[in-house]
Amino acid sequence: MAEAIHIQRVTLYLKNGTNLIVDLKAEDPQKVDPQITALGKVLAAPEAQEKVFMFQGQRGFWIRIKEIVAFDAVSLILTPAEKEKAKAE
Repeated sequence: MAEAIHIQRVTLYLKNGTNLIVDLKAEDPQKVDPQITALGKVLAAPEAQEKVFMFQGQRGFWIRIKEIVAFDAVSLILTPAEKEKAKAE
């Protein structure tokens, strides 16, 4: 059986109607990723509206805080499909 992959998927809802999805590899699936916690703190601070937030991972990107309307985070477990066993049998 293939090994399960734990990720935390963050969806950013932007003012222009676009939704960005960021998948973060979960080091510990029972804990919220520190980047998600940091994003929540930055969004809660009114003085942070002119700042940018950087997501770090395989591919880093920056987003302006004032463009984010809302966000949500979901923990997922991905299980890769088995290669075609029927052909081997």
